[in-house]
Amino acid sequence: MKNILLTCCALPLFFSPQAAAGINGTYNVRGTETDNGDKFTFTGTVKISSFKSGSYNLKFNDGENTSFNLTFSKPLKETTATQTVNGSSSKGTGTATFRYVGGHYKVEFNYKAKGADVKGSGAGIK
Repeated sequence: MKNILLTCCALPLFFSPQAAAGINGTYNVRGTETDNGDKFTFTGTVKISSFKSGSYNLKFNDGENTSFNLTFSKPLKETTATQTVNGSSSKGTGTATFRYVGGHYKVEFNYKAKGADVKGSGAGIK
């Protein structure tokens, strides 16, 4: 009975870091955006899904919020090697670089709006 109880308690602890350590998931990010020459800071999240898309939800220091999705030109791989992907949507284009550092995935990204003088960059950790 002790072995069964130990197995039930220990297995979730053993597997949970691996499940949370994958490249898919939610990254807490911060960065800056330039909109027609005006500079704003933001915080927010980037959610990577199915290795092939990113959902950006950003809150700016002036109280504005924005969200947009990018579909990557090639899917990410479940690896600890550094990888960079390009993305696009009807709203704009962007690039994201993923690194595995110190047991965590980190992302650095930039984006540019289509048809507007808006661009931004940021970084975060999962």
